[in-house]
Amino acid sequence: MPGYWWECETCGGKVDFAEVAGAPSMASFVWDRLLATEWDQSLLSPPCKKCANGVLRITYEFPRRDKLILRVIHIVGLHCDDDDYVPMMWETYPKDSPTQRRFDFKYQRARNPWGLNKAALLSREDLHALFEVYREKTGVHDFP
Repeated sequence: MPGYWWECETCGGKVDFAEVAGAPSMASFVWDRLLATEWDQSLLSPPCKKCANGVLRITYEFPRRDKLILRVIHIVGLHCDDDDYVPMMWETYPKDSPTQRRFDFKYQRARNPWGLNKAALLSREDLHALFEVYREKTGVHDFP
C-alpha cells in the first residue's frame, strides 16, 4: 500500500487510508480532520472492524536505506490563522518494536503533501509550543 494506510495493531489487517480517515489523503486528513478538531487524538486510533479487538494506526514507510515501517500514536501541530504553514510532531513506533517511541517532525503548507516527506525546521519557540500542545492533547506531562 503506497503512502499512508491504516493497520491493526492486533491482527495486522490493512485498510485503505481514505476508507478510515474520512479524507482522500494524509494531507487532507491533517487539514480537514486533525486541524479542524484542534488535534483530536481519538481520530488516530479507530477500532478495527476486521478483528473487533484491535486499534487501527496510521502506518507509513519512513524513507531510509533500511526500510522502516512506522505506526502513528499521536500527531500534534501548530497553526496560526493567518498562515497556512503547519509544523507537526508525530509520535511513532517501529511496527516491529512497539516500545521504541520515535518522534518525526514534519510540516504541511495548506493541503500540499510535499512537507510530509521532509523534515521540519523549527524555531526554539515553535519546538517549545509543540511540546506544550503534545502535553495538553496527550496527557503526557513528563515529556521534555
